[in-house]
Parts: sequence; structure tokens; C-alpha cells
Amino acid sequence: MNEPHAKVWAHRLSLAAGPLIEIIALFLPYAVAKDMEYATYVTDETGMNAINPSMVDFIRIYMSSDIEFVAGGQAYLTLGITVAIGVFALLAFLFAMLRKPIAAMVFDVLSMLAFALQNYDFSDRGVVPSDTFAWGWGMYLYVVAFILTVVCAIWTMIDRRRMRKQAAAA
Repeated sequence: MNEPHAKVWAHRLSLAAGPLIEIIALFLPYAVAKDMEYATYVTDETGMNAINPSMVDFIRIYMSSDIEFVAGGQAYLTLGITVAIGVFALLAFLFAMLRKPIAAMVFDVLSMLAFALQNYDFSDRGVVPSDTFAWGWGMYLYVVAFILTVVCAIWTMIDRRRMRKQAAAA
């Protein structure tokens, strides 16, 4: 395909921005402590950040052997879901860099489904939102990154089709 070099890189970078932000959002505050006394207690007991915990911090807190109020199975469930989110977002990023918008969108949707499952799990168990934690801005950033990826993938497919028609007409 004979696309101009600048346009190729614009599509590649704009499509890759969403999954990259999703990967970064795994390490940003997923929750914000409302009850500072409780958050300080958990931080002191586990040595992990419980004041503004990210998805990765929740895994670390749950996997800590010093914590008695989390069942062992829950720690592995949270680990599995968070790893799925990260792997799907990483695959979406890879396919975005390879200029495969449909594959990037598919893996981004899978990542969002895993993210929705984690949100449901945390909400159902009363972890976030609760009297102890509220949603952090990392959760909202993840949703914005998902929307950005889907919009950029559709934009890339439309622009490719338009360019093919122009090349065929020329």
C-alpha cells in the first residue's frame, strides 16, 4: 500500500496511544482511600500502598501473606484478571504498532471485558466503591483509553479504504 510516510506514522501512533495508556493505567490509582485510618492500617500491615492503590497494588496487597481479611482464592482471581487486562492491552498495542486495526480493536475489547469483570468483582465484594475506597482516576483513564482505541481503529480502517479507492481511481 502506497500511503504517505507521515500518514502511516500518524495512524500507527494514534492507534497505539489507547492501549499504551491502558497499560500505564494498570499502575495509576485505581482506587482512592476514603477511610485513611483503615488505609494506613493496611499499608502498615502489608508494606504496600493502600492509600491510592493501583490495580497492581491490589494484587500485591492481596498476595501478601500477612493479610488475614482476604481469602487466598480472591488473591489469585484478582491476579488472573489483572494479568488478562495487561496481556490483552499489550496485544492490542502490538497489533496497533503493526497497523492491524481490527486485531487491535478485538484485543482492546477483550481487555475492556476483563476490566469490566474486575470492576464488577470489586463492586460486588464491596471493595471499590465502598465506605473505605472510591474509584481513582486510573479507572476513568482506562475507559477513555478504550474509547480512544476503538475510535482510532475505526478511523484507520475508514482512511485506508478511502486511500485504496483513491489509488484505484488514479
